[in-house]
Amino acid sequence: MLRWRGAALLAVFLCALLAFRLGAGVTDRPGVPSAGVFTQAYYALGLFVLGGLDLGMPVGGSDVSRGILWATYFAAPAITASALTEAVLRALRPQYWALRRMEGHIVFAGCGKVTMQALEKLRARGLQKPVVIVEHRPDHPSLDEAQGIYDALVVIGDIASDALLESLRLDHADRFLALTGDDFVNLDATAKALGLAPNLKGGLIAHVSDLHFLRVVADSALSQDITIFNTHQVAAEHLVKDHLLQHFDATAPLDIVVIAGFGRFGQTVLDELQKNALGGFDRVVILDVQCSRNGRAFEDEVGYRGDYERELHDGDISDPDLWLELAERLDFANTEPAFVIGAGDDETNLRMALWLKRRFPKSLVAARSFRRSVFAESIAADQDIAYFNVADLVADSLPDHWLG
Repeated sequence: MLRWRGAALLAVFLCALLAFRLGAGVTDRPGVPSAGVFTQAYYALGLFVLGGLDLGMPVGGSDVSRGILWATYFAAPAITASALTEAVLRALRPQYWALRRMEGHIVFAGCGKVTMQALEKLRARGLQKPVVIVEHRPDHPSLDEAQGIYDALVVIGDIASDALLESLRLDHADRFLALTGDDFVNLDATAKALGLAPNLKGGLIAHVSDLHFLRVVADSALSQDITIFNTHQVAAEHLVKDHLLQHFDATAPLDIVVIAGFGRFGQTVLDELQKNALGGFDRVVILDVQCSRNGRAFEDEVGYRGDYERELHDGDISDPDLWLELAERLDFANTEPAFVIGAGDDETNLRMALWLKRRFPKSLVAARSFRRSVFAESIAADQDIAYFNVADLVADSLPDHWLG
């Protein structure tokens, strides 16, 4: 638009100058046709500010020269008005105009923790690629950081909206990562993005946190064009391979595994245990406020495999009485159980991990957090607790080509 307007402005200016040079004059400024070229250029430029209001009407010269001058009387103010209109629209809708210039950009759906980790990794690599974040919450706490630190353009809206997706210039984008907390929205948005911009094939990434949903989608034709990943799976694989398997190998007889918190992370840990560690444990005890319901969901959607014993207990994992009852019945003090603490609150996880390690020092205690905490890592290291944060694991696991 800027190039076309500049060309139009130059053409109109030259036409006005030509009209003056050919003898056309104006009623309120006599002598313009006989003036020097700089004077004529000055009045030609004046048409873009005041039109003909300060010069009067075209007179004299040939019909052609007056006709050219009359045309510039209408064209010059129109160009000025269009420039002013665009300037007002840019002030009112800066995102729209910024998007119109986007090329080779990365689009993130959602401004959650995974998006911020991906942004941090992108900028740490020194890549200054344009970044667009679509977030439906205007009060999201990470928006200021995304804009101020990572220089991202934030668009407030629903990523599943066809109109919004069309405004993102996906046919000029380099990557599209759907990282909201809603699995269906992520998959729906990436499928629509693929339809709008087939050039993004291979550059579409969707986060799916539900294990059952993940398996269903993995067997679909859509998975051939879209990369699907699960942050819980990244953390669970690390926990099983780097901690639990080593503990199983170093202890005898077979171990008891206690999973405290049976949401998506806890379910993913059990799934990884069943896939990679059967034979290393003979009993799994699961604790959660909604343990029975989550256990039925896991059985229906993923399925229990192996001949180990299972116990499911509904209860608050921060309740000491629950732990003391289990400890007495299962003899935690004289065995070497493995505790996996993965509730939704990082502080609760660390507090319970410290409590368990003090009471059962021979046990393996592993606790999950999402963000890195130097304080928590220091305390955990002093107490020989396997304390890992999902943020670093996810950042390390994100392939470089996902970020362009």
